[in-house]
Parts: sequence; C-alpha cells; structure tokens
Amino acid sequence: MESLDIADLFRAGTACSSWYAAYSAARLSRIPIRDSAPCLLYSGEADDDSTPTLYSPSSGTCFSVRLPDPPLRSRALVGSAHGWLVTADERSDLLLVNPLTGAQVALPLVTGLHHVDSFVDEKGKLMYNLDEAMWPDDLQSNLQEEGDSVVQPFRWEELYCPACAQPDRMISFARLGDEKWTHINQTTSNESLRWVTGYTDALYNKNDGLFYLLSFDGSICPLDLSGPTPVARQIMKKKTQWDNPSKYIMLAPWGDLLEVWRLRDSDEPDETAEDSSLEDEDRSVENQSDIWLTEEIMLYKVDIAKQKFVKMRSIGDHTLFLGFNSVVCLPTKDVPMLKPDCAYLSDEFYEEMCDNMHNWREVGIWDLKNCKLQSLGDMESLHPWRNWPSPIWITPSLN
Repeated sequence: MESLDIADLFRAGTACSSWYAAYSAARLSRIPIRDSAPCLLYSGEADDDSTPTLYSPSSGTCFSVRLPDPPLRSRALVGSAHGWLVTADERSDLLLVNPLTGAQVALPLVTGLHHVDSFVDEKGKLMYNLDEAMWPDDLQSNLQEEGDSVVQPFRWEELYCPACAQPDRMISFARLGDEKWTHINQTTSNESLRWVTGYTDALYNKNDGLFYLLSFDGSICPLDLSGPTPVARQIMKKKTQWDNPSKYIMLAPWGDLLEVWRLRDSDEPDETAEDSSLEDEDRSVENQSDIWLTEEIMLYKVDIAKQKFVKMRSIGDHTLFLGFNSVVCLPTKDVPMLKPDCAYLSDEFYEEMCDNMHNWREVGIWDLKNCKLQSLGDMESLHPWRNWPSPIWITPSLN
C-alpha cells in the first residue's frame, strides 16, 4: 500500500475487506505521499452529496473520497493548504477537513469575529449584522449569499490565520483551542495593517516564522504572531489602485518572493446554452451572470530593497496551481506529466462563486509563453462536475 500513488491507494481499498483494512491502516500511519502534485477536488455528477472526486493531472486519473457531515454540497469551499480544505457550512461557520483521512476540525464560530452579530429576520432566516462602527453601510449578510470569508490554514502546529473576513478583508487569527477569533487592529500592529486596503492572500514563511500579507493594492506586510502582541510592518508599497487583477503571493522554490497577478474580464453568457446537470430554476440563476475569463497572468519578483517589481517572462521548468488554494509551484522534472511554464487554474472570483452558486466556473491550463488557456484534458467530459461547490486545488496529505 505504501508504494502506491494516491489514486491507486484509494482504488485498492475497494477491492475487498482485507484490502480495505490494509488501506485504512496505511492512511492512519500517515505515510508520505509519493505524488505531491495538487488534485482538483469537485462534486461530480455521479457523486452523492458527501462524496467528492479528486482529479490528478499528474497521473490523469480520478478517485472518489467520502467526507464527514455536513454534506459537501451544503458547504462553500473557501480555501485549501497543506492537504486541508477550508469549508463554510450553511451557517457560515468554518470547518477544516482533510479529504484523504476524513479528519475534521471546527474553527471558532463566525460570531466569534469581533464585528459580527447574528439574528433571525422576519422570515426566520439566520442573518449576520456587521458592526456599523467598523463598516458604515449597515451590511447584513445572508449565509448562503455571502459565504466569502476566505481563510488560509498556514501553520498547523500553532495557529490558523484567516487571510480575510468581512467587512473588506480585515485580519483575525485563532490558535488551537481558541473559542474566538483575535482581531488584529491598527493599535496592536503598530498601525501597519490598514484595513481600508483589504487583504487578498497570505503565506507563512517557515524560514523567518512570519506571515506575509498581500493587499489588493500589491503592498506586502509581514506579520509576527510569535510574541504577546502582533507586530506588523509594511515592506512593499502599493503598486495598483484596484483589485483586478487578482493577486497571489508565493515563495518560489529557488527562494525569491513573487507576486502573481491574474487579470480577468467578463463575457456575456450564452442564454441559449443549457446545462443538463442543473434544475430549471438553477439555469435562470446561471444565465443571469456574466462569465469571467482569465485574460493575462503576470509574474513579478519582489525586490524589497529597491521597492520595485521585476517582471518575469517565464518560470522555466516549473508549473503553478492557482485558485482559492495557497499557491503551489512545482518543478515539472519531478512530475513529467505536468506542463512546464504553465499555470493550472481553478476559479477564484469569489463574488461570482458566492452570489451565483451555479454559475460557470473557469478551470484549465494557462500557457505563460503563448498567453492562452488550454483545456484540462478530457477529465470533465469523462466525469462532469457540478458547479457547486466550485472546483478547488488541494495537495493530498495524510497528515
């Protein structure tokens, strides 16, 4: 069992009862996984509500896993890192789940955020009221319509760190065992975390023990949570005024700090197109929304000393995985089926995914040299997916 790749390991467990016992023991032993390339996790047309499919582009194979309750199709997938999914249930509360082991961990409730209160409206629906002192527009969020609090679980040994929380992606964190989120405000962070900029991504650098927060405007702020008081300082000034392109931050395998920008544009939907996987009432929801497509991907080396971005034309024999996941960059020499100098994409336009549950999703391979989106192969035609929850990349792990 330990010599098998992930797909074959899961298939072996279905052969008979004795093989299932060996397969279960292999999973519990937390064996190293031979194929560390990300898989696309999605809810397939042939799957039930709790059984997603994982497609491995490095092997070209699919396999199914069963998740604990609540059912996958009742959740939003809002992040993934280190083999774990970050999911939001129907109450917008966050659950971490490892799809390979079935382990599940509840994060502090959404009402544990400093600015969130819950109430039931006149129709009996659970609603969330965001503190007017923090956000003057008196926003009220229905859980199914605004399940877009993105969390990235970076370092399991000590803490979880959300990359954002409404309103406007402010920063909070929770250590293991905490019942509430700890909000990081300007006072406790030396006034470096300006919530008006909003934060879109973050990474944990094990080399210096810091979290690097990336804002919508391209600025970068390291955050030190090791002491009694969070400390932050801005090391890269803003580079743009807007949130399109989407922005990711990553530490390249060769040591450089990079920003990846993903420029999108909308295309009018084809009102005559129908998706046989959707009920009639869902088709109208899908066709009411534009289709957002990737138009360009830009890569920059971050030169902190000179306070500038150095444009990169290529990542050579490496490939990227971009979406709601923490960015993954792999050398293709170790995984020959992956295409070099490309970015494997899944949708990450959170406004569309949260407001239009059954809207079209962008999934494919972006050729960085030719600036074109290619198909992910015949995977969707062989095992078509549903658009909710939105497909997401996850790096398999038994830890």
